[in-house]
Amino acid sequence: MSETEKTIELGVFIPVGNGGWIPSVNSPDVRSTYGYNREVTLLAEELGLDFALSMAKWRGYGGSTRHWDFTLESMSTMAALAEATSRIGIWATVHTMVWHPAVVAKMAATIDQISGGRFGVNLVAGSNPYDQGQMGLWRDLSHEGRYALAREWITVARRLWTEPRVDHSGEFFTLTDCVSDPKPAKLPQIICAGTSDTGFRFTIENCDGCFISGNNPQALVRTGRRAKEIAVELGRTTKTYGLFTVVPGETDADARARVDHFNAGVDVEALRRQAGEYATDVRENSMRQRMALRAERPTAVGDGAVVGSPETIARQLAELVRDADLDGVTVIVPDFIADLRTVAEQVAPLMAGHGVQTHAARVGSAA
Repeated sequence: MSETEKTIELGVFIPVGNGGWIPSVNSPDVRSTYGYNREVTLLAEELGLDFALSMAKWRGYGGSTRHWDFTLESMSTMAALAEATSRIGIWATVHTMVWHPAVVAKMAATIDQISGGRFGVNLVAGSNPYDQGQMGLWRDLSHEGRYALAREWITVARRLWTEPRVDHSGEFFTLTDCVSDPKPAKLPQIICAGTSDTGFRFTIENCDGCFISGNNPQALVRTGRRAKEIAVELGRTTKTYGLFTVVPGETDADARARVDHFNAGVDVEALRRQAGEYATDVRENSMRQRMALRAERPTAVGDGAVVGSPETIARQLAELVRDADLDGVTVIVPDFIADLRTVAEQVAPLMAGHGVQTHAARVGSAA
């Protein structure tokens, strides 16, 4: 490896919600079925991707596309995918307001056995009052309070993974002589998507990696660098995983035409309902602003998408990896079969030519 070469992880955010991440009547047929997600994850493993991640969503946004009205549950989906696969990392999403840490500790230890140590957890400290409120599980905590709950949550889970018995009397959870066996042979990798300074401090102190995104490339670069700055301030290190919507085409013009086609059919009603639900969360300003901005100027594909030919995408991703000092890239694509092949078989090798290496590029070279 040359001095200028950087090796990163490459993963896919699998589409457990109908329509994937393109809320448009013109989007590809992305089905929220286990069969389709199994096909996507097996393909990702074959192509050499490092991990597959699924979201957790409890309520959709309706509209003409019924956006995310049909979603698979994350933990059970990833348990099944752990059995179906043999190498790729399997990461589920857990809302700390929804799941008791003792329940997830047991489930994670089980999936650790199924996967042979490939299981990871994406912790979410918030969400929105409609999504979890419909079940009576929403807690109207301050921004700091949500991370206080998450901190107690991961502390309890880790104790159950490593200690014979646990007594805990905290602000949010109480355990009395709590036993959780078997223990996982390998502790699950924990990531978190909090991007405020409070969120970053929680993640860097309690997790293995920061999951970051941005409304545009400049915002993502700032966010990625801020995570590393806070890690230095805390005397720690952290991995950062950037989330990117990638829309490939044979040429830049072809890719842009795909985006225009998706945007022409944008589900305005679904986006406005999403923004309206987050607007009710008066304590979470950053997410409310992000959703309101998208609803103000509705597009099916956001401004932060990486769009173009494989060469253009490879160059832009490589630049963003370096500028934001990323350790991993998580991709969302319109078509999770054809476009995922393009990312792994064409974009990844070209990224290697720009000094950013991935396992997928090596698999492609070997093939």
